[in-house]
Amino acid sequence: MEQSSKDFMPIPINEFSKGIVIPVDLFIRIGDEKFILVAKATTQSNVDQFKNYQSKEVTYLWVRKKEFYKLTHQAMSMAGISLTKKDLNDKQKTTLITHAARSMFRQLEHLGMDMEFYNHAKQITQAVLGLVESNRSFSDILLSLNGYSDALLPHSIAVSSLSVMIGSSMGFEKRATLEKLALGGLLHDVGMKAIPVELTTKSIASMTTDEIQLYETHSFKGMQMLNSIGIVPDDIVSIIYEHHENSIGQGYPQRMRDVKMHPLAKVVALSDGFADLIIPNVNCPVPKNPREALMYIEYTLGIPYNREAFRALKKAIEGKKKAGAA
Repeated sequence: MEQSSKDFMPIPINEFSKGIVIPVDLFIRIGDEKFILVAKATTQSNVDQFKNYQSKEVTYLWVRKKEFYKLTHQAMSMAGISLTKKDLNDKQKTTLITHAARSMFRQLEHLGMDMEFYNHAKQITQAVLGLVESNRSFSDILLSLNGYSDALLPHSIAVSSLSVMIGSSMGFEKRATLEKLALGGLLHDVGMKAIPVELTTKSIASMTTDEIQLYETHSFKGMQMLNSIGIVPDDIVSIIYEHHENSIGQGYPQRMRDVKMHPLAKVVALSDGFADLIIPNVNCPVPKNPREALMYIEYTLGIPYNREAFRALKKAIEGKKKAGAA
């Protein structure tokens, strides 16, 4: 099958550790459109081989875009395993989370977002990650998410960045407001820690009625957790409590309609739903590309989210001129 450069994305060669099983095929680039396979999926990384490439001024290895999420998943899993080691200090733990977050940012970057919105969102989210990592109460929560589920931390980072993208596209200009969106997105699923871990491996469609009711308590549990810390702004607490509400009153836990939702929760609710469509998870094992996800929300779901936020998301994905009225 013919492949072009648009099918691949680069990864710095020095990000591959010795002896790690590589989950994807790796290539080196020869010319504009020619890629040569140098390591097959499921084989161990050969650092000596990679150093030899570096000596020949090869600074990047290339992976297929459609498979990059496997590297992101591996980075998060490795961070989770390492974070359980008792001999790691806080700085080392922070480094692991930062590396994993960088992997998630790279995945988002290559999904076709408007780069102006994306770069702004990345800067805000990175700043908020730094603030969270420097606050022991927040960092403990963030680190525990990674230990609870491999999928939860990358999803939270994605929701954080997407929320800032939408907020920026809506015209939110105050940095404090965008940072609240980033922090609310990052912590929106903290209540999942109170849910039996086995439920994280089940799709919503396969849950019993009792399991669904238990699962839907996580937004209330999250609100309780953050209130117990005592230093979390009310806006953030509202985001955590309302991030599964929707504009048509069919969300949870309160079944409230759009007009009663907190303005920032409307944004995070959409980001959460959109991230579930573009990042592999138990409910969507085969992810959609961003434009497919937009069409699914608009035409299949009928836009059950805030319309202004959805138009802003379209603008951030399709470009300022293409996004029409939703």
